[in-house]
Amino acid sequence: MHLTYSSPIVVADDNREIADLLSELIASFGHAVRTCYDGRQARAAIAGDWPQLAVLDISMPDLNGCELARWVREQAAGREIRLVALTGHSAPDDCARILAAGFDEVLPKPFDIDRLQAVLAGGVGRSGRLSA
Repeated sequence: MHLTYSSPIVVADDNREIADLLSELIASFGHAVRTCYDGRQARAAIAGDWPQLAVLDISMPDLNGCELARWVREQAAGREIRLVALTGHSAPDDCARILAAGFDEVLPKPFDIDRLQAVLAGGVGRSGRLSA
């Protein structure tokens, strides 16, 4: 299954190398991408073009991923966005906290390409497990 997104996918990570690598990978799969390097840039990008999908790092300074997810979910247009958390903290308690903040999925760092493709295809659910 291959989903086509009508607006650019927002990718946000304060680590520029990770943000750029992830954006390049997503673009190589045929998707338009808007790369952001902090939570405030990501909030502006999301509010400007309400994307269908945003991949957000959890540990960004100033406005972290969980704060951003809660803000997105408070907006009427934000209820339809798929939010994917990018994090190095993927223990069950961490994932529960992340999902409770409003994320739909958790993509652990370091991410693997097959899992990234499954996330983009919509094949990963709120549990973080690949769907059949």
